[in-house]
Amino acid sequence: MGAGDFESRWLRPDVNAVWTRFLQVTHRLEHHIDRRLQDNHGITHTQYEILVRLADADERALRMSDLADQIVTAKSAVTYQVNRLTDMGLVHRRKCDADNRGTWVTLTPAGLERLEQAAPCILSLVRELFLDDLNCTQSAELDKLLGTWSDNLDEHERNPVRHPEH
Repeated sequence: MGAGDFESRWLRPDVNAVWTRFLQVTHRLEHHIDRRLQDNHGITHTQYEILVRLADADERALRMSDLADQIVTAKSAVTYQVNRLTDMGLVHRRKCDADNRGTWVTLTPAGLERLEQAAPCILSLVRELFLDDLNCTQSAELDKLLGTWSDNLDEHERNPVRHPEH
């Protein structure tokens, strides 16, 4: 199912319906995860993702810029979230010794504990709302689609295509 000619200003109705449904489902899934984490563990999904990335990092620490790259968000948004996590005692910030421009973010023991408490909650919700209703064939198809989209995004980031504004 192609979207039509490249220069078209609008998607075909059937393609637009698929795109709209994709956006609605991903936003609703994100909303449910975010609300469950906030209600049960006092952190947002973005904050949870920051804790996960730090837990997986060497010495449970990352430079702020690397953290932003890993969770695919603006550095200012990561700064805001890290400030909130710092206020909660879940992470610690410090200037980089090698250069004063960078900042290291380190997971605290309290942050690791919060992550370990929140993980079963989020994993059960992901299973309940996303994974349980997929059979093996659907899961493989979805994985293939996600791989295609990821490859397309990687290629675009390496070689951005500039389009004239209409």
